[in-house]
Amino acid sequence: MELKSELSLTTLTKLLSFLFWSWLYIWCAVDTKRSPEWCSRAVTLLHGSVASCVGLAQCNIKGITPCSLSMKVTWSQYALMVWSWGYFLFDFLWCLLYWTKSYVMLCHHLCALVAINIYLSTDYTGCSFACTIALLKITNPLLQIRWFLRKGGYNNTIFYYIVEITYLVLFLMLRGILGTYLMYKIFASDTFGMYEKLISLSLYLVSIIFIYEIIGYVIYRYSGKIVAYQAIGGNEIEVILQEQQ
Repeated sequence: MELKSELSLTTLTKLLSFLFWSWLYIWCAVDTKRSPEWCSRAVTLLHGSVASCVGLAQCNIKGITPCSLSMKVTWSQYALMVWSWGYFLFDFLWCLLYWTKSYVMLCHHLCALVAINIYLSTDYTGCSFACTIALLKITNPLLQIRWFLRKGGYNNTIFYYIVEITYLVLFLMLRGILGTYLMYKIFASDTFGMYEKLISLSLYLVSIIFIYEIIGYVIYRYSGKIVAYQAIGGNEIEVILQEQQ
């Protein structure tokens, strides 16, 4: 009976989390009269900002050890899991309705939903989840800000390029370099079970696909600009950027 009550409580809190994100999206759409994508990205910006900050605080990255990774889940880590699960379900359904061609994003959300369910089913994955959600979401606010700047017509400004380049560099460093190192540590550790290792691998593979797409975007967008910059000098860089938009 106690196990059934715990399962019921977890299911209820996940449902409430999903309803919260759905309500927030509907409120944004009704109040601002914006497009579905604008409202979805506003919701995503909120989740990414809070999840990355709270995740970093709960991860205690300066003092992380195999022992801390196996500590019992705290109530705040549990709340972050449930809160994030509701968001990922909301965004997965939104992508099905409005963004069906983004198969990689759908796979990313499915892996996240399964991963959180696994984390919720054990007593020692709170710190692991906090580190994972921080790693996955810390660059997301930059991505959303970049979209809002481009949508507002500010894609020729220096601030836009600072946001975009910062996002691209951080994404490649965190998910590519740090993510590869963490995958090695996870598979070399006895702290994590096989299911946790497999779900970590699936999230890592999705990140690799994103990295491949980002590298292609960087080559397409910036290779011509770099060649032109080297050819005529930095004083005319703004003219080049505007001509290639």
